[in-house]
Amino acid sequence: MLRIMVPVCAAGLLMIGLFGTGERTLNRLTGAIDQIVTHNLAGSIKLSDINTRVQNVNARFNRLLAVKSAGRQPMDVTAELAAITAQVDAIVIDLQAYRDVQATPDQRARLDEILRNLADYKSSVAWVGSMLGIDFASTVSFIEPFGAVFDRVQAELTRIVAETGQDAQSRAAEATRQAEVTVRAFLYSAVAVMVGIALLAWLIGRYQQRLRINSEILRQEVEARTAELRQANGDLAASAETLRQLGDAGLALTATLDLGEVHAALWRHLSELIPVDVFGMVRISADGRDLLFERFVFEGQPWPAFSRPILQGTEPAVRALRQGGGLVLTADEAASWARGVAGDRLQASMQAAIWWPLVVSGRVLAVVTVQNHDPRAYGSQALEILRSACAYAAIAIANACSYRDLEATLAELRTTQDKLVQQEKMASLGRLVAGVAHEINTPLGVVLTAAGSLHGGVTDLRDAIAQGRLTRSALEQGIAEWADLATVVERNALRTATLVKSFSAVAVDETEGRILETDLSILLHDVIALFRPALDRGAISLDLAVADGLVIRTVPESLTDALTRILANTIDHAFPEGQGGHVTVTATMDDEGANATIIVVDNGCGIAPEVLSHVCDPFFTTARGSGHPGLGLHVAYNQATQRLKGMLTVESTVGVGSRVTLRLAQQALFK
Repeated sequence: MLRIMVPVCAAGLLMIGLFGTGERTLNRLTGAIDQIVTHNLAGSIKLSDINTRVQNVNARFNRLLAVKSAGRQPMDVTAELAAITAQVDAIVIDLQAYRDVQATPDQRARLDEILRNLADYKSSVAWVGSMLGIDFASTVSFIEPFGAVFDRVQAELTRIVAETGQDAQSRAAEATRQAEVTVRAFLYSAVAVMVGIALLAWLIGRYQQRLRINSEILRQEVEARTAELRQANGDLAASAETLRQLGDAGLALTATLDLGEVHAALWRHLSELIPVDVFGMVRISADGRDLLFERFVFEGQPWPAFSRPILQGTEPAVRALRQGGGLVLTADEAASWARGVAGDRLQASMQAAIWWPLVVSGRVLAVVTVQNHDPRAYGSQALEILRSACAYAAIAIANACSYRDLEATLAELRTTQDKLVQQEKMASLGRLVAGVAHEINTPLGVVLTAAGSLHGGVTDLRDAIAQGRLTRSALEQGIAEWADLATVVERNALRTATLVKSFSAVAVDETEGRILETDLSILLHDVIALFRPALDRGAISLDLAVADGLVIRTVPESLTDALTRILANTIDHAFPEGQGGHVTVTATMDDEGANATIIVVDNGCGIAPEVLSHVCDPFFTTARGSGHPGLGLHVAYNQATQRLKGMLTVESTVGVGSRVTLRLAQQALFK
């Protein structure tokens, strides 16, 4: 009995031990499987959700860009940017929580990099949003590097999700393998204890079935999430490519000011982005009776510009132009419109058509129409693309029109300028002729009068001799009168010759004088020495400030003539008779050594404002009664601007004094 009981008890104990050990092992394996399913599946789902939210944030920002570029839909950009930023912050918090709780050590480093990229992404969102209303063309050029940050985040999250799924599958496979090993061990061990082995086999089979079901569920979930991520990544890549092409279109459209090139670029880029069988650029004629097709392309073939009468005020092109809103026709509606407009022509087969206005600052410039044979050609994405492209085109066309108007205005201004210059030349010539006539008429009149008197006296002498009435006293009186008249003729003839010589100085002969290295310190001392007697007679003091060896390449004769006339004008007009005064002459060279400046300053009576603007005009003088013809400063001005390649300016304040500035340019020496 004891022998039977011992093996039975041993078998029972062994069975109990095997059952307990097997149950614990199976519970451990089941817990591992549950942990794999719960931890990894939950982690994959959470990462997939975060990835989807990142995509939604980018899609929302892209929509903000598209709506802002179109300018049609009012939107609070600040509120929209704040919402986008809040979404990015929530994503960062969830991603940090996943990193701290569920991520592996390898994943933590990669998730840190994703968090840094999201921070860059958030900064880029804020920058791009802030620039939308300032410089839209520069904002568009930033889209490609902006998208690169988003691409890196999407790609890294996708890889982590895939790796998490693969890790879950490998862990599940390992747990399954361990379960199978355990099952075999239990089966081999339970041969001696058939009751126990049967019970264990039942338990193992149950748990194995549960494990396989959970593994299959996990595999299906991972595959579904992976497929969703692939689809999302594909859509994202397509969106990024579309944005890049829209950016290229914006650059191409705004890079030219030629209307024809703008139209061609718009058609070219639209045909790359959406299906286009017919493209047209339409506007209403000035009289409102015709539609003008400035550009029309049918199945890739450009047509010459043409016009057609407006059939009715409700046709789509007219409605879009007058109302400033887009219109879309599809299927039967589009076909009916096409047949009514085109009749039996090729355009009558169109099954989908869009008319979209080009609007700038509330003004409709034209309407773009795209048409296609497929009634399903234009969905919401095509509309967004067309809206964005038309926003760029509207800005480009407005710029081109402004440039064209500016060119026309500039041409008109040039014509007006030429007319004004010609009028000024004629006025100057008139003043010159009047001045010459006025100055020469007086001495010539005196000469003619004296010559007439001489002729009369000689005639009287001839008659007296012929009649025998000539007396000695009459002859002596006549000779004295004739001598006085000859003196008058000679004096006025000399005055006329002097005036003619002064007139000749008005026109500067470019062929006279050579360009030489001229030391201004020597030339100014020599010129001032000529005026010392006049300065002393007028009780006028003069100070000269010029550095020794101040050399400039110029025409010394012309410079001497200009300085002589400036100083003579100062002495004659700045100081009334016997008043006295002070004159300062300075000469300097600029830092580059390219120009010299000579300044003559006096503390005389000054020049009235109404006189100051005419001091360099020919024959303008306030002292004509004192024998001044009014050519001094005019000749100096001509010498300064023509021969000396510089400028002469006069500034003055009544009661304070005057300042004459002569600027000289370095000239090239003749070989």
